[in-house]
Amino acid sequence: MKRLLSLLPPLRQIKILFALMGLFLSLTAWSQLPTAPNVASQIKVGWNIGNTLEATGGETAWGNPKVTQQLINAVKAAGFNAVRIPCAWDGHANQSTSVIDAAWIARVKEVVDYCINNNMYVVLNIHWDGGWLEEHPLYSYQTAVNAKQRTYWTQIANYFKNYNEHLLFAGTNEVHADYNTPTTENITVQQSFNQTFVDAVRATGGNNATRTLVVQTYNTNAWHGLNYFSLPTDPASNRLIVEIHNYDPYDFTLNQSGGCLYWGSPYPTQSACSWAQESYFDDLFSKVKSKWVDSGVPVIIGEYAVSMRSSLTGQQRTDHIASREYYIKYVTKAAQQRGIKSFYWDIGTLTNGSALFDRNSGAIIDQGTLTAIMQGASVTTTQYITIKNRTSGLLIDGVGRTTNGSNASQWSSSTSYNQQWLVETAGSYVKIKNRATGLYLDGMGRTTNGSIAGQWSSSTSNNQQWTIETTGSYSKLKNRATGLYIDGMGSTTSGADLAQWSSSSSNNQQWTLTNVTARTATTDVGVEQHKSTERDVNLFPNPFTSGINVSIRDPKEVKSIMVVDLAGKQVEVIQHEDIGTEQTVGSLLNPGMYVVHINGLRSSQSFKVIKK
Repeated sequence: MKRLLSLLPPLRQIKILFALMGLFLSLTAWSQLPTAPNVASQIKVGWNIGNTLEATGGETAWGNPKVTQQLINAVKAAGFNAVRIPCAWDGHANQSTSVIDAAWIARVKEVVDYCINNNMYVVLNIHWDGGWLEEHPLYSYQTAVNAKQRTYWTQIANYFKNYNEHLLFAGTNEVHADYNTPTTENITVQQSFNQTFVDAVRATGGNNATRTLVVQTYNTNAWHGLNYFSLPTDPASNRLIVEIHNYDPYDFTLNQSGGCLYWGSPYPTQSACSWAQESYFDDLFSKVKSKWVDSGVPVIIGEYAVSMRSSLTGQQRTDHIASREYYIKYVTKAAQQRGIKSFYWDIGTLTNGSALFDRNSGAIIDQGTLTAIMQGASVTTTQYITIKNRTSGLLIDGVGRTTNGSNASQWSSSTSYNQQWLVETAGSYVKIKNRATGLYLDGMGRTTNGSIAGQWSSSTSNNQQWTIETTGSYSKLKNRATGLYIDGMGSTTSGADLAQWSSSSSNNQQWTLTNVTARTATTDVGVEQHKSTERDVNLFPNPFTSGINVSIRDPKEVKSIMVVDLAGKQVEVIQHEDIGTEQTVGSLLNPGMYVVHINGLRSSQSFKVIKK
């Protein structure tokens, strides 16, 4: 090459060298993305932003708020590492030119980035979108639909070309002419939609040349896939995933008027649910595994859920919720054991629907189903939650008590680990462990209304086992041993004991469960020490017997140090002029619990302390 260049004029040599450098840089920028089996192996379990970006009329048209980073953070914190984004495009495109609105695709990018920012995988599709694609697997529509399919996917693929393997495209959603067995015409046209999708994306080049793409069976029906489906031709090897959905049996999962209230062997038998029981899924998913997974073609269940029967009451409601969670766990586990990844369908409401999170705050509104999903997918998390009372706004608090049998309490919101709890599974129940003390919330065998809930080190006792029931967007905590519910009793004073009461509709029994996000301003390790990196404040030891040392790096930033008792009465104060880098408070106090307020010029912080 050097000898050949030397024979050319100098200017021509420079042009060729620049051309070769450009080719080299292009090759390094567009290196091959990982294979579909590799990508699928990284997906633990997925979640759908349902009834949102696919809503005709705009993101909020079907009643959900706009997606936020806060919501996606909560989804990630709960244990999901993949998000499916059902999306409309036709309603946001010029109907003459089929050009997608620039503001809309930019908004979709924002939501994709919320997920990518969390190192999550994203499946972005063309969803129902008014039915132009989904409802027309017919020869009479084939040419026109494929033309639009090609135009939209060319634009989408080009827009997201630079994204790495964390972004997957899915070409269609539940394409069907009706819900009967598909005809040759239906299969032929539906599979042409898949082929057009693959061709359009690959033609854009760059990372899209080897991006993992998701192709669906007819109506996303697993049986139709087993009987009729063929993978589209793809110039990239091992870069396709097959997608199916699962809502069997329909009279249990989606039909609100269906006669199937329960599912599974532990629950009452019903004729409407005589099919699609446990063995059905074992058999179906084994066949799916044999056809695709064992051949190196990953499979995802892009949607599955059981809608809540909100009108049920009493024992029917209790059994329905329990069997609903049993179904979700069984189906998730049966799929996971066969290498099939699952994406839970969440529409943003539990009222006759399926939802795990409050779309505004990210709070968990269906802990039972969330636990079932994570158990089924064998996902373990150390995600802590806070438990906030609907009436008082106080949070359940371990108050630093480390003695077995000590009372659980309530306290206004703080960053203390005493207010953070870990939900652990115990069969079909959960145990609730305090982050600061390591003790578990315990019913203590108390069966009297108004009795105090306690804390105890881990045991197999039913007193430590709880059912988290859903009521609207709130949760109720029911003790397995006593049948009583955790009750705030309307107490609004920090330090009030946490009580138990038989079931009622009172807001005192309703709680908001919220994932705890990572803290950067403070480090609060149980009741051993408190530190603030914001002002470098240290309080130690805690608990204390004589006095507690308060160490402050920059005393001029602190206006006062004030100590109050549980009634809110000031019992000691040090003013700004007397504050140094080291001081001791609490020497003259009686044994008990107190709050130390560090009042800064720009911000303040409070710490719970205990004098023995």
